[in-house]
Amino acid sequence: MKKVFKGIGVFFLILLSIIIFSIVSAKNEPPPELVANFVDLNNITKISKFRSCVGHVTVPQDQRETKRSMKHYFWVKPEFVGTDTVKIYSPYDGYISEVRSDPNEQLEGEVWIVPKRALPFLPPLGIWQFSVQHIIVREDLKRGSEVKAGDIIGYAAVPEENRASFDIVYAKQADIPKMVDNWNSPFTNLDSVFNHMSEEVFNQYQSRGISSKDAFVITKEVRDSNPCQYQGEGLYFTNQEDSDNWVFLK
Repeated sequence: MKKVFKGIGVFFLILLSIIIFSIVSAKNEPPPELVANFVDLNNITKISKFRSCVGHVTVPQDQRETKRSMKHYFWVKPEFVGTDTVKIYSPYDGYISEVRSDPNEQLEGEVWIVPKRALPFLPPLGIWQFSVQHIIVREDLKRGSEVKAGDIIGYAAVPEENRASFDIVYAKQADIPKMVDNWNSPFTNLDSVFNHMSEEVFNQYQSRGISSKDAFVITKEVRDSNPCQYQGEGLYFTNQEDSDNWVFLK
């Protein structure tokens, strides 16, 4: 009996070692590169800049950056408004690490994709991931589902012209959300998805009149000197339609 328990103990020790090694290895890997576009740009009219004053505050938990939106809103053309019109694709090979919805916050659906080198059933803490929010997630997708670059993962949930955007986030998740200006930040770090696109993918944006990836990013120094202003105490910003917040596609 002692040998049985010893064998079980050795097995779990080896398993734990493998899990720890996998987590550490995944954290040390470079951020995943987007090798497929996640949306057909024929459907999109404008894109908010990283660190814009669009929507609500989206910042890391430690607040080393404040009063800004560190994600991108993709605004759908009026002729494509609907809940099953604009297809959303996986930008790289990976696994679904999270699928959730929160109707009380008007979040129809959200999906996170961890790069394939990570273990799909472990919390992806400290790992850069891609997420798209405000979509109708493909019904068969769940945590651990494998996806390939270019696979359809859902449809933009844009039911009307005044709610015609979905969100793109490139981030590291925290273990516990932290309240920041009336918003629960679940992130330890954020970056612009455009900083991680392959040149082949970004060529699609260049064909729409965008000369550089820098066009989609407001620098930290510029935003620090001109912080976004809240409606009341937060979390939503004023002057969201200001053209300085947006990149317009041809």
